[in-house]
Amino acid sequence: MKSIHFILIISAILIYGCKNNNNVKSSKEASKDSTKAMAESMNNVSNAAVDFATSAASSNMKEIALANAALKYANYSRLKEFAQKIADTHTMANKDLQTACYSAGVTLPSRLSKSDQEEVDKVTGKEGKSFDRAFIKKMVSEQQKIMERLDNAAATMKNTSLRNYAEKTLPVVKANLADARNVLEDVRKRYDPTQWDDVDSYQ
Repeated sequence: MKSIHFILIISAILIYGCKNNNNVKSSKEASKDSTKAMAESMNNVSNAAVDFATSAASSNMKEIALANAALKYANYSRLKEFAQKIADTHTMANKDLQTACYSAGVTLPSRLSKSDQEEVDKVTGKEGKSFDRAFIKKMVSEQQKIMERLDNAAATMKNTSLRNYAEKTLPVVKANLADARNVLEDVRKRYDPTQWDDVDSYQ
């Protein structure tokens, strides 16, 4: 009787152990399947999606860097107000972009590229009125480029998450561009208009 009872206990232990091994195996297989699915997802991301997302992230970071510089160095109060708006809107845009890229499976750059940093340094290397002029002219040209990029993505981007991002952000950038042009004209009138022979190219 004791022998039978002992055999039953051993059998129960063996059955429990087999179930645990199967569970461990299933967990490992699930992990492998998840990794494989993620890799396949990255492989399916189009070059157009990656290029757009990377450019958008770079632009957001550059606009924030320039705006922060203006908050520190600009002489004219209206420039500081505009810079705060740019910093706020592009910080929010970058958060939205990160969410979109998570869904799309795109990894974004985390810092400015060398060329973008050089552009920022070129503006921040100026002082006084020269800084004010360089900053607002740069804002107009950058917002124009961003608007065109978003407009194209809103119309042609096949990735749904990134297309939705472009459609949501486009009106914000259009408003920023209109404001930048108004501020540019205001600064041009405030300072010496004769030094702004290239202002028409920014209208």
